Amino acid sequence: MIDASPLRRLRDLLSLGQVALALAGVALAGGVSAPSLLLFVGLVAVAWWRPLPPVASPRSQRAWTALVFVALVATLVRAVARAEFLDAGVDFLLLLAVQRMFNRQRAREHAQLLLLGALLMVVGAVINTELSYPLLLTAYLLVATMALVVNTLMAEGERLGPRVMLRLAQEGHRRRRPLWRAAAGVAALAGTGALLTFLLFPRFGVGFFLRGQLPGETRSGFSDEVQLGGFGTIKTDTTVVMRIRPEHDPLLARTTWHLRGSSFDRYEGGRWSHGPAAPLGPLRAAYGYQTVTDDGVGRLYRDTGNTNQLRRRPLPGVAASTELERATVLAEDIGADLLFVPSEPVAVRVLARGALESRARAVGGRNHEIRVSKAPGPVQYQALWRPGEPSRAELLAVGEPEPDEELAPFLQRSAGLGPEVGELARRIVGDAPTRLQKVEAVLEHLQGFEYTLDERISARVQAGADPVEGFLLDTQAGHCEYFATAMAVLLRELDVPTRIVNGYYGAHRNEVGDFYAVRQADAHSWVEVHFGALGWVTFDPTPPAGRTAGDEAPWWPAASELLDAMRNTYLEYVIDYDLGKQLAALERLGLRGSDRAPSGIGRTVVLGLVMLGAGAWWWRRQGRGGRGEERPETRLLRRVLRRLAARGFAVTPDEGPLAIARRLRERGHPAAAELKRFLRRYEALRFGATAEPGELGRLRRDAQAALRALRARA
Repeated sequence: MIDASPLRRLRDLLSLGQVALALAGVALAGGVSAPSLLLFVGLVAVAWWRPLPPVASPRSQRAWTALVFVALVATLVRAVARAEFLDAGVDFLLLLAVQRMFNRQRAREHAQLLLLGALLMVVGAVINTELSYPLLLTAYLLVATMALVVNTLMAEGERLGPRVMLRLAQEGHRRRRPLWRAAAGVAALAGTGALLTFLLFPRFGVGFFLRGQLPGETRSGFSDEVQLGGFGTIKTDTTVVMRIRPEHDPLLARTTWHLRGSSFDRYEGGRWSHGPAAPLGPLRAAYGYQTVTDDGVGRLYRDTGNTNQLRRRPLPGVAASTELERATVLAEDIGADLLFVPSEPVAVRVLARGALESRARAVGGRNHEIRVSKAPGPVQYQALWRPGEPSRAELLAVGEPEPDEELAPFLQRSAGLGPEVGELARRIVGDAPTRLQKVEAVLEHLQGFEYTLDERISARVQAGADPVEGFLLDTQAGHCEYFATAMAVLLRELDVPTRIVNGYYGAHRNEVGDFYAVRQADAHSWVEVHFGALGWVTFDPTPPAGRTAGDEAPWWPAASELLDAMRNTYLEYVIDYDLGKQLAALERLGLRGSDRAPSGIGRTVVLGLVMLGAGAWWWRRQGRGGRGEERPETRLLRRVLRRLAARGFAVTPDEGPLAIARRLRERGHPAAAELKRFLRRYEALRFGATAEPGELGRLRRDAQAALRALRARA
């Protein structure tokens, strides 16, 4: 078995450490499956603790070669047949790393482990956009650089033989602190070079490849069908799914936006979906936006009067119908192609973050949904909406309009509902003459129900009844989906067109990042009721305390705000750093043609780089003992060693100068005594605690005597 010297153990630890750091960057982005990760950890543990033979046996080499070949074929099959490019590639890299860990006797295997670690780090750079990656990269640069330094020493030992290997192992272990300092310096230089390349080299930005984690499962409530009870499972999830920067900041701790996402018209057996007759709402291009249309007419128009501003097209009967708000929205990947806009949506514009997103655009869906034509993933867009709703007087003035034929999908009754639901609806509204009064009566009735995230299933539902029947007639307790569904089915029993909407309610102001954060816990359901010429109007039957139930989700507000602001800054200025931002940064630095002088930020960056370079130079001087020049005794030694080399007595890597003196004495060389005297005095002066006065002069005389003796022999 291989004798594990301290330097060899350090090399093993460093090789494994740099692979582990790179793998962490991939795993934290969901780039490796849990079974693969557990299997890798188990096999590496076996390889680490098993006795390592001096040389791998031919049988084991053949077995590993066959296994790698089979794995390569399986990887190609997975990549081609199942399109699992990432998973298959990462699994194959992990297998190669395991194979190298089982056969890590020589420097060559450790160099291959370094290569595998670098490949995994590149994979992590593509898929990991979290703050964890720059931290892992910093640690990786240091560990990988030290691993390269130690492996280079061990490779020289393997090349020069066992005696040199022993000396290198001893010296390397004894000088490990200077080696760590050197590795840190090289890693810092590499990091600085990478940073400068990132800042200055023309680029498109990886944001247009992927921004955020890998596409995962669709979040509850935003698939093509929604089962009652989905939102109750995510009311404690504080994951930020959206960041909103409004043009006119309301400066509220929490907004009351109803961020509209998916909308459904068909209800059957506790499930909402798009019915076959659900109307499509195509968007139209207008003024650089895609605007929502009503009967083929876009909602967005330009006021050609004194203001010449974009407005919402006037709605007869609503005084404030032309008001318009604007915001930039940065939505994380939730597994759905929806664009969320506060009610009432007017228009959207996708903001491409790279060349591959330049053709992405907003498209209309069913029931006035707004979707985006791009691959699943995060998206940035600008949203325009009408901030207010019609007043109560304006809604009362509508009376009880006769439903049009195209509203038939929103009047369908569920075949599974019993007659008690219709009786309850008529009992609630009594003889209310107008649509608004019917809506208000249903809202008032539901306000007496209890909001809870617990799923209370009544005996009626257990016997096969519709879940909303149990909510209305038995438990009278549930969360937002139950309240919205109950209101929709009750009003449909009264021939009032309704549809359910799933989205998010409100947003929390992040004071650090100066934006509004929407969390998964803010997911919510509400109802839209059709009011004739006024169109669809939002009503929220959930009790006010229930609408903000997500606020009770456990988190540490100050720390969470800081981390989310840092992550947003990292995403915006690192992940989405593209050619446009690069040119703007160069202008601020004064490195690109501009009429402006370098900005304060630019001067700060330049000054920081200068200080970094000065600090590296000073640190390098300190690493040499704080001396700018070579010590005089060292210059004398080099002069004598050069003369020895010229006489055929060069010092080999495995011997010191005193060994040369012994060689000269064994050959009867007359300079042996003078050389030994010089070397003894050199060691005392160079490595002794204190030097006596005049010692350097005596060393010079001894050096001259040794040089004369060598010349005389020549």
